[in-house]
Amino acid sequence: MLLEFLSHPVVSGLIVMGFLGVLTYKVRFVDISGLIAAFVVGFTVWAAGGPASFVVLLFFFISAGIATKYKYKAKAKKDFAQEGKGRRSWKNVFGSGIIPMIFAIGIQLAVQSVIPVDPFWMFGGFVGAVATTSADTLASEIGVFSKSKPRLITNLRRKVPAGTIGAVSLLGELVAVAAGAIIGLVALFFAVLSPASVYVSSVEQLLFILPLSVLTAFIGCNLDSLLGAIAQNRFVCEICGAITDKEFHCDYETKYVGGYKQFTNMHVNLGSSGLGATLGIILGAGLFIWILGGLFFWVVVSSNN
Repeated sequence: MLLEFLSHPVVSGLIVMGFLGVLTYKVRFVDISGLIAAFVVGFTVWAAGGPASFVVLLFFFISAGIATKYKYKAKAKKDFAQEGKGRRSWKNVFGSGIIPMIFAIGIQLAVQSVIPVDPFWMFGGFVGAVATTSADTLASEIGVFSKSKPRLITNLRRKVPAGTIGAVSLLGELVAVAAGAIIGLVALFFAVLSPASVYVSSVEQLLFILPLSVLTAFIGCNLDSLLGAIAQNRFVCEICGAITDKEFHCDYETKYVGGYKQFTNMHVNLGSSGLGATLGIILGAGLFIWILGGLFFWVVVSSNN
């Protein structure tokens, strides 16, 4: 009787999120507002998407926290570091977690046939959103230490200072691919152990999981950079020349130079997460050729600018 009570999704979700919430707050991954937001997102994903979906999301949360703390002082000296001493607020959590949360709910609605969609497509959207946000966060936090100078996503021939909005680096791209591969392997582990836990109904879908995660991580991460370069509010540091979203850089006030003033990094994260989820649905449906064709087209166009 007690075991049945504890295994109920709502009860087990409250216990798991209560424990993880206290732990992540203690290690300073989040502030109070971020803790509350993370509880809402994590509990919803656990209850609606199941343990497999939750573990996929948990990888992002833990890896993002560790990457943010990685060489934090060195990043802070160059004004690359996350504000609040590395603690993420509700804006950061919801910016990265609300799309996966919506798709976790979508998984449950698809399972119960409330919406006429294959649950695996919803799971593909979930993985795509998490892979995108993971790749972007890890690439941003670690890519700034790339020994080679980053290049602007809208013109790959143009070298720009590290920390520039829309900048990409070889190290960052490799980290993005690695993040996608790890998420794919986590999902694949659950798929092999219990196909129903990731809503796999065929061998083809099982084979889709790893490439789906890697491709959405890589493409989604670059779409985030592209969205930032085109639409995000941008300020130029007149000391080092970096294009940033911060109003102060190198201890001096920056100058507004473009983008939409109200379009912040949170909106970029929401947009790229949604695009990553869309890619995940398309790949989950087996339409790989369209994604690969689009990727090839972008590389050719960007290289010729």
